[in-house]
Amino acid sequence: MRHPSTPDPPPDRRLVTLPPVVTLSAQQQRGVHCVFCGTALHTGAVRDLGPQLTEAHGSVVQWFPRSCPSCPKVEAGSWE
Repeated sequence: MRHPSTPDPPPDRRLVTLPPVVTLSAQQQRGVHCVFCGTALHTGAVRDLGPQLTEAHGSVVQWFPRSCPSCPKVEAGSWE
């Protein structure tokens, strides 16, 4: 049994389809806003979706998408 203060585990990244990085705002790319719905995120009220790799300007870069802890788009496994 989990303690009530223990945060929910991140979703299985294999089951979550992220939107293309080029379609996201700078705030969504930086993890300041939800990668799915664009809501501003606050410390402690986020769901890390794990590091991701993408190509940008001929280089492979890592980005760290985050979402609302209860974003229905994450629960559905897709951002559509």
